Amino acid sequence: MKNLNKDSAVYKMLLLGIVCGVCGLLLSGANSLTAPLIEQNKLATIKEKLELIFPGGEFSDVTDQYIALDETGLVDGIYEAKDKGYIFTLHGTGYNSDGFTFITGFDNDGKIAGFKAIEQKETDGIGARCFTDGGEYEQLMLILTTADPIPLLSGATLTSTAIQKGMDAAKTVFGGITGGVVVPSGPKENTAVAEGSLGAEDFSANEPYCTVWTNTNKPEYVYKCTAKGFEGVNKALVTVNKDEGKIVAIEVTEFNDTEGVGDAAVAEAELARYAGLTLDAKIDATSGASMTSASLRAMAAAALKTAAGISMEPAAPSAANTLGSEDFSANEPYCTVWTNTNKPEYVYKCTAKGFEGTNQALVTVNKDEGKIVAIEVTEFNDTEGVGDAAVAEAELARYAGLTLDQTIDATSGASLTSASLRAMAAAALEAAAGN
Repeated sequence: MKNLNKDSAVYKMLLLGIVCGVCGLLLSGANSLTAPLIEQNKLATIKEKLELIFPGGEFSDVTDQYIALDETGLVDGIYEAKDKGYIFTLHGTGYNSDGFTFITGFDNDGKIAGFKAIEQKETDGIGARCFTDGGEYEQLMLILTTADPIPLLSGATLTSTAIQKGMDAAKTVFGGITGGVVVPSGPKENTAVAEGSLGAEDFSANEPYCTVWTNTNKPEYVYKCTAKGFEGVNKALVTVNKDEGKIVAIEVTEFNDTEGVGDAAVAEAELARYAGLTLDAKIDATSGASMTSASLRAMAAAALKTAAGISMEPAAPSAANTLGSEDFSANEPYCTVWTNTNKPEYVYKCTAKGFEGTNQALVTVNKDEGKIVAIEVTEFNDTEGVGDAAVAEAELARYAGLTLDQTIDATSGASLTSASLRAMAAAALEAAAGN
């Protein structure tokens, strides 16, 4: 073979080919060595979060393998915990337009193994309640499976609706990976029910609402329910056998109707009549206590529908019930600007009549947004042990973020004191709007 001329094109092409081949082999070798390290580094950044769902788990990132199963775009990451289950990182947008991120996981049997916020800026006392560590909503999640609809949280509808959508997206991907049973949380179409039955009766005036409270004996679930009666909102725990779609028992936990009249409907013998009822069944009202009885039937129907996965999201408040349209003339509310140390936040000094006397509060309003920032009671002149329920810290926190177009329920058992607070909140918002 002739010696190749080092200056020839053939020699240069052969040399280039050899160099490229060697570089390719080196890169391939380097990639095989570094790829696992890169994967480990990626997992290390989120391992602390993954450990919240499956402590001590052996994790692998399977996002690229399964992300195509998500059609919503809400799933950000998918991780397998060896021999334990799968974990999902998700995002959503609730009340705060900045949105939030959270993490959840399902064990290999489809049970929710954990639910935690990663980052959220939802309103304290309202949407943020969905992410309270060890709180009501987290505890509720931990008794559910992929076969259960994800419920909304009363008073935090926007945030919990966004969570519901994300959880449904994760459930769908999990079902695609494992072939497990998945039931979406959206409203199911009502099947035909007999006229006059619990499933067909119109309880909209009672505004019933139920959320899962506990599940200690599957298939029996206990629902925490509320519904308007004659004078106030009554509350009950309704136990339902989900497999059979039947009520097991109903226990009234808070009665706010007329003593000596409405309480006939909550007598032990009356409550016993609900055992075994389905949505297709009928139950007569309690004679002489029809309004209280309607609140009980409403809660029974709501619990059965919630157990069946039929949406029971509270109806949007009517315009007549918003802070801006509610009639507070009997409370004689009045507000003046007290201080303005942080524009656009103004603090208003307000007064309004309650049950026994005139209550006073400082109401901070963001004038640019027309929203309440906070309310602080400075003088309480109503009944101790009754009206003061309305001025508890948790109750006052509910006012944060309210506008004139929104509504806020009265504090159960302290309706007149609560009215004085709503009156001051509305007056401060009106004053901030220049009305």
